[in-house]
Amino acid sequence: MAGTVVVVPARMESTRLPGKPLADICGRPLILRVLDGVSSGDRQRFRLVVATDSTQIEEVVIAAGYEAVLTGPAESGTHRVYDAWKALGCPGDRIVNLQGDEPFVQPAWIDALESQDMLPHSVVTLAREIPGDSGADPSSVKVVMGPGGKAMYFSRSSIPWGADFVYQHVGVYCFTPDSLSLCANSPWGILSRQEKLEQLSWMESGVQITVIPGVWDAMGVDTLDDLEEARKWFRNR
Repeated sequence: MAGTVVVVPARMESTRLPGKPLADICGRPLILRVLDGVSSGDRQRFRLVVATDSTQIEEVVIAAGYEAVLTGPAESGTHRVYDAWKALGCPGDRIVNLQGDEPFVQPAWIDALESQDMLPHSVVTLAREIPGDSGADPSSVKVVMGPGGKAMYFSRSSIPWGADFVYQHVGVYCFTPDSLSLCANSPWGILSRQEKLEQLSWMESGVQITVIPGVWDAMGVDTLDDLEEARKWFRNR
């Protein structure tokens, strides 16, 4: 079936924030904030599925009227997305991996990804500008782009050094069926292991990653401080 499938990987055993997908944000679990944000009431435009290894998460998602599929243990979010996509029968000609800790996501993210022409072995993602002096945080992944938005490198360090602003990677990827299979089966290389970034292993396997810069309201929830910041945002909006 042609079209876009958005898969949201979610697991309970987060290292820094255990139980993160079900963490309360102003009366609604984080995972539902993500689903609400990306769908914004229109669930017909693309298929939206949560991929999880937790029956607790599955029950919460289904009770809210969304779709979920149970997967086994997975090495990364991309592996979980790949397993779920295969379990669903390999639907769609574009598969989006939307990280399950992005409560500020908007449908415009999917619009931007769908607007990009894609080759079979290519991936598209998003990035936003942040001040250069705030780029040193290792939990914030940065990307350097070449002509046409082609990703040259991803790092947890601030790159390029000395810049007034850097591009922070946003937690979403768009794959073709070919590139999803290739990325899920790419071995981790020296750089990907050193930076602890799976997208570097894809690049080492010959995958071209195109980055779309924009003003994206993005904030991955990785710590208790992040969670409190998200709660503050939803209280004040």
